[in-house]
Formats: sequence, structure tokens, C-alpha cells
Amino acid sequence: MRARLVAALASAAVLIAGGAATAQTTTPPTAMPVAGPTAAATSMPMGGMPRATIPPFASGLALDARYLRGTRTRSGYRLTGQALVKDACTIARFRRFVGNVFPPQFDLVQSRRPGTESYLCIAHPTWVVIAPLSVTSAAPPRYVSVRTAKGVVRVPIVKQASAM
Repeated sequence: MRARLVAALASAAVLIAGGAATAQTTTPPTAMPVAGPTAAATSMPMGGMPRATIPPFASGLALDARYLRGTRTRSGYRLTGQALVKDACTIARFRRFVGNVFPPQFDLVQSRRPGTESYLCIAHPTWVVIAPLSVTSAAPPRYVSVRTAKGVVRVPIVKQASAM
């Protein structure tokens, strides 16, 4: 019974694939009216090229990080630093990694800066300031882990220096 079912599915797949190939080679193309894009469908900037929509955080992890610092605040802690990204049209942000409970782990992700989606940026690694992240916590941990493409960095959470 199972062999018959597999044979029937295989022959149906061959018939469909063979029928599609013969239909493509024997059928002449039909003349159809060509409809151009409307203003509502795409937005055309000054250059005349349609803008590409890039999802936020499409680029993945930042290449590297330096000057990472965790500072305790009254309501939790704050993370700051610099990230090595692929080009000057890219920003970096901390994103909480949900799979790790303790110590808290953050991914350092890079994405296109808003407003530069239609620009052609030369791929030249550059250091950018990471958007600071304030985390609310009743009991801040002693350290957090930050993951980049190069590896995982352990960042100690230090007490903020008091101003006199």
C-alpha cells in the first residue's frame, strides 16, 4: 500500500514537471499590456530608482566591540560602548538574547541607519557609538555578556561614580 502511494506521488510529480516544461516550450508568448508602477505602489526618490525596504536588524551581529561599559543606575543598569560595523550607513544596538537567563546576554546587532536605505555605502568597516541601553532591574547582575561576530565579551556592571 505504501509503495503504491509513493509511486503515485512520484509519477504525479513527473507529469506536472514534464507538463510544465512542454507547455513552456510549445506555447507562444501572448501579448499583454504592460502596466507600470503607480505612485501608490512605490515611492520614487529624486534619482528615479525605487527605494528598497530593508527590515531593521537585517545585517546581523556587529563585527567587534570596544569600550563596553556597564554602569549601575538607581533603577537598574546602563550599557554603552562602540561597535565595529560594516559601513558608515550602519548603526549598532544592544538586543536582549532571550535564550539565556543568567547572566543576561545581549547581542550587538547592526542595521541600516534610517534615511540611508537608498544610498550606496562603500563596505568599509568603521567604529560607531552604540545606542545606549537602559535596563530596569531590581537586583542588577555583577556582569552581562555581549555577543558580537568576533565572540562573546563579559562586561562588568560597576557602581556609578558619585558626583560631589
